[in-house]
Amino acid sequence: MKKYFHLVTNDEWKALKARNLKWRGLQDEGYAQPDWCGYPNALDGMMGCWSLLHRKVSGKQYCSNCECFRTQP
Repeated sequence: MKKYFHLVTNDEWKALKARNLKWRGLQDEGYAQPDWCGYPNALDGMMGCWSLLHRKVSGKQYCSNCECFRTQP
């Protein structure tokens, strides 16, 4: 089951950081970019979507002006 990274709560984020997982580790555990995100490998650390990785994405509206936004996931 996908766990969408933009929905991680502050408590979940703290627990993930405490485990010292790398970005690949998050993906291996089932975390995924939102379905509307067309950014290639958005959770791939420095090459990923910085807004998503820095937990700024709050929902579809936040991403609606991005060139990688997909209207039909």
